[in-house]
Amino acid sequence: MAVSQMQKLSLILAKDDLDSLLLALQAEAKVQIYDLSENEEWQAAFEASTLSQPLTEDNRQALVELQKRQEQVEKMIQTLEPYMPEKKAMQALKEEPLSLSFDDLQAHGMIRDEELLLTKLKRQLRVLDKARQKIADAKGEIERLEKWRPLEVTPTALARFHYVHGLIGTIPNSDTDVVRSSLKAHPELELEEVFTSETEHGYVILYRSGDRMAVQELLEEHGFKELDYEGEQLPAAYLDQLEGKIKEQEAVVASTLADLQNSQKELDQLKYQMDYLLSLGAREEAKSLLASTQSLVALEGWIEKSQVTSLRDFLQQDFGSRVLLEIRDVTEKDWDDVPIQLRNSALVEPFELVTEMYALPKYYEKDPTPIVSLFYFVFFGMMVADIGYGLLLTLATGFALKTFKLKTGTAKNLRFFSLLGISVALWGVVYGSFFGFEMPFALISTTSNAMTILILSVVFGFITVLVGLFLGGMKNVRLKDYTEAYNAGFAWVLILLGLMLLAVGNILPGMSFLVPIGKWLAILNAIGILVVSIVSAKKLSGLASGLFNLYNVSGYVGDLVSFTRLMALGLSGASIGSAFNLIVNLFPPLGRFTVGLVLFIVLHAINMFLSFLSGYVHGARLIFVEFFGKFYEGGGKPFRPLKPSERYIKTKNKYYL
Repeated sequence: MAVSQMQKLSLILAKDDLDSLLLALQAEAKVQIYDLSENEEWQAAFEASTLSQPLTEDNRQALVELQKRQEQVEKMIQTLEPYMPEKKAMQALKEEPLSLSFDDLQAHGMIRDEELLLTKLKRQLRVLDKARQKIADAKGEIERLEKWRPLEVTPTALARFHYVHGLIGTIPNSDTDVVRSSLKAHPELELEEVFTSETEHGYVILYRSGDRMAVQELLEEHGFKELDYEGEQLPAAYLDQLEGKIKEQEAVVASTLADLQNSQKELDQLKYQMDYLLSLGAREEAKSLLASTQSLVALEGWIEKSQVTSLRDFLQQDFGSRVLLEIRDVTEKDWDDVPIQLRNSALVEPFELVTEMYALPKYYEKDPTPIVSLFYFVFFGMMVADIGYGLLLTLATGFALKTFKLKTGTAKNLRFFSLLGISVALWGVVYGSFFGFEMPFALISTTSNAMTILILSVVFGFITVLVGLFLGGMKNVRLKDYTEAYNAGFAWVLILLGLMLLAVGNILPGMSFLVPIGKWLAILNAIGILVVSIVSAKKLSGLASGLFNLYNVSGYVGDLVSFTRLMALGLSGASIGSAFNLIVNLFPPLGRFTVGLVLFIVLHAINMFLSFLSGYVHGARLIFVEFFGKFYEGGGKPFRPLKPSERYIKTKNKYYL
């Protein structure tokens, strides 16, 4: 239960074996490769051009082409997925994810090139887009011409007249209708109304051929808009033709959509291909991290100490003596660069989420997760504290874990909240709270024992601060900074213990013997801080830093006060739940089991959500500020071995992550 011990490895091999080696390392997922060009030991050789990267110009071009293929496949997956039949949420969660062994995925990807599949799907999508565009164009034309359906002559036909000319178009419709009246009264015009609407009138206007210019000027003055229609067919026939065209193209759309909706096999193939391409790309990109001569390649990286034997075995089995492996221990100068992999028991592992939310530990630090799991478990439960809420949370998350096929990260989150639900239920038993109702078996009542809960909150805070200070001292001992270990860690543990004994001795009858013990324990260690500060500074000015250190007592008092939120949130949640019950209880008997029941569920759902949110946020805050602030630095980089891509496909293989 700690930060996994790491070792450095070096591999020397022939260039011809590089692709095979990277493939094997990716399948095993045990090694994180680091960039040799950034390593001080290799920089001089790179600068002198003695070494180069095995990623040649041809390889770089191939990588660019590979990235283009990835983009095309990913774009098609995103385009095709919306056409798949919509699945119910529960059904989707119950489905097994796509899975394949790493070896089969590689074989699958190499054999089934995506080009033919992409060409087929693109063709179907083009047919669909074209048909939809034709439908849209036809509907637009129908909308424009539908009002002209009664028209019995076309502009083209009117243009053939010799002695009489005609125009077809619209004039504005107004409340007074002055324009239409004026045109109708004109002696040189003959108007035939085709349609009328709220905004305009449609007319066929006839006039003598010699009056063309005068008529057009007149009509323009009155807002006349000529019909844009060049067809030989009457609008009615043309509209019928368009409607037939729409039906025809709708059939094309329906057929194409059916084909696309039945393309689940093709979509799965694209997902297989995508993960294959991503895995291939990762191996090609890894080449930029290596060093090579004309015939040899060097690779360096990190591996967990527990995996070294397994790595040796598979290298010996697959490559024999063609690969030279060297393992080296991590030194102090490597501490900032060593990647971090946490290894904890099944009960502690979910609480890694809290640690990771803050920061992974540095390699020289201890993994705080085991202690964090205890504190967070207690804090969260105390701040929510309800049997009903806890049981619901545990049962709901447990049901989801058992029933649904979840991603690793999601499952880890649910296990985290499932454990927290147990804590909430246990503290609910202590407080005797069940959906806001006070039970007769309460060990501590939220209504009458508020002071007891306050004292308990401060005690938990005191323990948390002491543990944090002790761990801080231990960290500095490991770093051989003994002055800081005492001044910022062990001395304050003893001072705070002394102050606690002093307080207990003065408050509790019969415990007065603790007063002198606590007093001298605090005084002697306070003096010890001053002495150690002076000795460490080798001059009297060290007294100032010692006095400033002693001023930290106010900060520790503030830390203890901060823990009163354990009481405040616990009492507020219980009070709000009780108030909701009182509201429902005001209903008459019939209303209580109808509207009241619905209201009970809704109100408690809201209280439950807010309580869980508060517990999550404030629990994390207590850990990050009041606990981590005493000893934990963090800033570690996560261990990222070369491994198969699992964007869409779960790789069934022997690799362990």
